[in-house]
Amino acid sequence: MELNTLLQRAESLTKDSDDCALPGVERTLQQVLQATEQLHRRVTKTGTKEIQAQILLGSKGIDLPKLNKRLEKLTAGKTFSPLDVAGAETDVCTFLKNERENAVLSVIDDTNKNISDTVGKQKWENLISSWNEEKTRLLEALIGPSQNFIDLQRLPDQTILRRECLPLSCLDKMGLIYAKELCDYNALVLKDESRPNLVQKFAQLTNTFGDARLTDMWMLLSNVTQVGEALCKGDPISNRQRPEFVLNAKLHLERRYRVYIISLVNMDTDVDNYQLVRAYVNRCFCGQDVIGLVETTGGRPLWPLIYYSLRCGAVDTAVDFLREAGSNYDEFAQLIANRSAGVVNSKTVSQLKLQYANKIRNSTDAYKKAVYCILLGCDVNESHGEVAKTIDDFIWLRLSMLHTGDAADYGQLQSLIIDSYGEKYFNASAHPHLYFQALALTGQFEAAIEFLSRSDAYRVHAVHMAIALHELGMLGGVRSVCQPLLIVDVCDPTPLRRLNLARLVRLYVQRFEATDTAEALHYYYTLRNLHDPKGRNMFLRCVCDLVVDSGVLDTTIFDLIFGQRKRVHEVEDVQLTRGLFGQFSCTEFNSRTMAGLVADEMVARGNFEMAIRLYDIAGNLNLALKYTSILLAQVVQHRPAEGTLRSRLGLEVKRFSDQLTAAPSSDIEPKVYVNFTLLRDLLKFFDEYHDGKHWAALKQLEAIPNIIPNTPKDVDVCLSTVKQLSGDVVKVIPDVMVAAMDLVLIQYQQAKSGVSGGAAQMQQLDELRERAKAITNMSANMQYCPTNQRLLLIELQMQ
Repeated sequence: MELNTLLQRAESLTKDSDDCALPGVERTLQQVLQATEQLHRRVTKTGTKEIQAQILLGSKGIDLPKLNKRLEKLTAGKTFSPLDVAGAETDVCTFLKNERENAVLSVIDDTNKNISDTVGKQKWENLISSWNEEKTRLLEALIGPSQNFIDLQRLPDQTILRRECLPLSCLDKMGLIYAKELCDYNALVLKDESRPNLVQKFAQLTNTFGDARLTDMWMLLSNVTQVGEALCKGDPISNRQRPEFVLNAKLHLERRYRVYIISLVNMDTDVDNYQLVRAYVNRCFCGQDVIGLVETTGGRPLWPLIYYSLRCGAVDTAVDFLREAGSNYDEFAQLIANRSAGVVNSKTVSQLKLQYANKIRNSTDAYKKAVYCILLGCDVNESHGEVAKTIDDFIWLRLSMLHTGDAADYGQLQSLIIDSYGEKYFNASAHPHLYFQALALTGQFEAAIEFLSRSDAYRVHAVHMAIALHELGMLGGVRSVCQPLLIVDVCDPTPLRRLNLARLVRLYVQRFEATDTAEALHYYYTLRNLHDPKGRNMFLRCVCDLVVDSGVLDTTIFDLIFGQRKRVHEVEDVQLTRGLFGQFSCTEFNSRTMAGLVADEMVARGNFEMAIRLYDIAGNLNLALKYTSILLAQVVQHRPAEGTLRSRLGLEVKRFSDQLTAAPSSDIEPKVYVNFTLLRDLLKFFDEYHDGKHWAALKQLEAIPNIIPNTPKDVDVCLSTVKQLSGDVVKVIPDVMVAAMDLVLIQYQQAKSGVSGGAAQMQQLDELRERAKAITNMSANMQYCPTNQRLLLIELQMQ
């Protein structure tokens, strides 16, 4: 719309307003625009709802903008801060009010702080507990090496199977073969008969597996450990530096190489070493292969003949080749002969070392340099790559240079294999047998076994290697069974490790202990000479964990493990049938002593019900009755029901009672016997009481002397009797009093509702009231009686 048109309309409206009675308002367009803008700002600032609120409150005479200003002046404290201390001119009432409010605020602040601290503490305790449980599960799942100390607490992992479900064996074919051999070995140990070398037995066993590499690994272990009995005593790690292990490893490599040469030249195994080495050198050295090999004998290079003779362990053959070469080599031939006989001529050695330094070191004949280094120990760090083309050749060369028996040089070789080269160099994941042989040849049995145990294919063999070496006394074990699987002990020579046999065996056995329990016990028996930090025998501890983790409360399974107590011909003679533990009976263990030790562990873990059966099997009737009384005192007052602890304890109580009747025992403590007989009688009383057989219950209660008073005169005697009882039995007395008072009330109601008998009826009612009063008096004088009010209410019903 144009401005001229808008101006004309405004003037027209002004003329019309002159005719109205209302006074005119003189505003220009600029003033109208300003007023419009002010109204728009007010609407957008306060909002339509606030405008409506102002209109509503304004109609009631309330000025909302003024009220908002007053509210803005009011401030609320964000915290419970203490009030300001009253000034000196404040009156007493104001001062006391101020102090009271400050005290209340202080209590509130302290309470909030304590609550915050408690919540934070409980939160962290819960997190730490959960993390400890998770660490334990992770550690059980891991079998790799670790250098950190972790305390292992084994957690239960229960599996419940149906009765008709017969579990299959979790052992594979190899595992069953190993287990059978171990069972036979343990049988000889238990009979105290001459036991075979378990490493050799397992090595012979692997011939049936059809795995050449596995057979080589076992034969290596068998050959290297052929040492005297003196080295099987003491600390295996300290004995590992002895030269016998170096010699055995060297001989093993020499035998293997001789077999290898025979297979190449197609000769018989009984061939003469002289002919064998000549044939092998003829095959390997022809044409350009003899370049640089100047010295010869019989048309063949001399030093390869010497080297391969030594490599096959044929020292005499090497001497023969040198003598054939001429008198110039007599001195060297004599050196080899003296070395073989253990004689050292220092003068000759010094001369030959000087000759090596001046001439031989720079010779083009790699075999000559290798032979000099082997016999004289020169350049021990030289790899001799032209001669040693395999790992076996390299290790044989380094072992041959250790003829002086220097433990430091042997330790350097061990460090070279495990630390400098390690698994990556040997590509151990792809060739585990190669890395195992390198470790075993250098006397590092523990590291070799731990490495194999990480492989699913070789774990079963690693476990049995460890067991076999442990039985020979040649396995370096950890100082605590709680340590990781493989550790480095700072007190041991570098770089030898120690292996935790207990952890390795338990990780292996836990896979089949539930299905092959008999075999599992034999594996645990190999830990009989180890102890946990508390001094407990590891065999017994593992058996205890097996029983606890299986959760067996079934009598059939229980009797299968420990044997069953049976009475013979209804006489006092009691025999224990042979269980799985029976095969381990010896001077140190038998089923009864083992059951007693496991029962002690059950008590420590709070499993009294299982401990009762174990103590019974162990023949410790005193402790069986003691813990039966402790459990029975907790449930004797309950209503009978099938499948409950009370019903199971009732069967045990009846069996113990029959046993005591047939054969009284003098080994039972008097207090234990009194508590047991009292709870047994109370069990019968509550059975009758809950079945509604009130008369029979009263008769049973009256048969128990000095427990519930009949008259006020009997209260002191009953209190004296109760004080002599154990604390567990005393807690049952209030429930007995309530049941007795209930029976008195029933008698009272029956007598009162009967036909009036005059004085006789009144006398009976008075006697019942007197008995009820005696019971309430006894309860009032007891230190522990939570049923006082209930007894008083029952007594009031009889007034």
